[in-house]
Amino acid sequence: MNLEFTYIFYYFGVFILILFLSRFVFSRYIGFAKRFNLIKAQSARASHKGQVFTGGGVVYAAVIMVAALVLDDLDFVYFSTLSPVVATSILVAVLGFYDDFTDISAFQKYIILSFLILMLLYSNSNIPVIENLNGFLGVYSIGFLPGLIFTTFVYLSIMNAINLTDGIDGYLAIFSIYFFISFLRIHDINTSYTLASVSVILIASSMIFIRFNFSKSKKLFIGDAGSLFIGFWMATFLLTHITSATTSNIAQVFSIKPENMPVIAISMISVPVMDTLRVMFVRIMKKTSPFSADNNHLHHILLNNGFTHLRTSLTLTFVNGVICIGIFLIEPYFNSFELTSIYVLINIFWLIFFEYFNRRSKN
Repeated sequence: MNLEFTYIFYYFGVFILILFLSRFVFSRYIGFAKRFNLIKAQSARASHKGQVFTGGGVVYAAVIMVAALVLDDLDFVYFSTLSPVVATSILVAVLGFYDDFTDISAFQKYIILSFLILMLLYSNSNIPVIENLNGFLGVYSIGFLPGLIFTTFVYLSIMNAINLTDGIDGYLAIFSIYFFISFLRIHDINTSYTLASVSVILIASSMIFIRFNFSKSKKLFIGDAGSLFIGFWMATFLLTHITSATTSNIAQVFSIKPENMPVIAISMISVPVMDTLRVMFVRIMKKTSPFSADNNHLHHILLNNGFTHLRTSLTLTFVNGVICIGIFLIEPYFNSFELTSIYVLINIFWLIFFEYFNRRSKN
């Protein structure tokens, strides 16, 4: 049997397996949530009405744990090599689940997350610390300790940005499907079949979650349990992508300059990252805490202008995909200084457009 066909057959089998497993576990979680009254607390910023169950992100953690046990030690998939990463992601989901129903402060939450990530990075060579930026903006080696701090900061920043996308129905799940489909292909080219398996697991789980997220009778929110869990895996994939810039097959196949890899990586999550920076800047200008909650995110702007939750989710994911593809296509022609400048200008342009669209609708 052709080896490529074997991998496709394997991915398809895993996809079907996870669809059924996720459907089963999500259904059981709904019953569990009803029994223990795991209701999302209403707030003035809420874009939904009525009682909604939350904390559904722990299902993702349960599914990946079961999948890791079932799929481990195949001919080309070794989840045991990722066991510290899988374990950390589960602990992140548990922390998020606890945060969904308690008043833990953001400071306490991120201190705990920092500790978990530092322990993972310090003890697990499968998630390399960014010690070398390969000439990005003229920076090469930065050393282990600065690299450890920087890598932890990148983890927390990405997790925070992804966490903030969980404000409307469907957005996080649809964005996750786009992201992990992209990385399924990247990991496949890099022959990182275990990470590719994680992509398939998260794609299938997100597809099933959408059904419950939009359900009227069994509506479920993913909560911090899910947004932090997904953000953790996105950060893991992006950091693995960056740290393998000089050795990965994907860089060689598409002739990507190692110095440009950070720009391509961040372009894959442009909208969440830029939206987070935008709202933090606006809050600082208003002399409020940059970490305070409000209704000023891009998805709120689109909702206020008559977009549905689904249309908003698809629009923002589409914008992100266009930016990512655009940066990927022009990358061969520019160095990191030039590519970064173009990337920043592109993001300024579309953010100004959104701001113009928002102000015009208010007049």
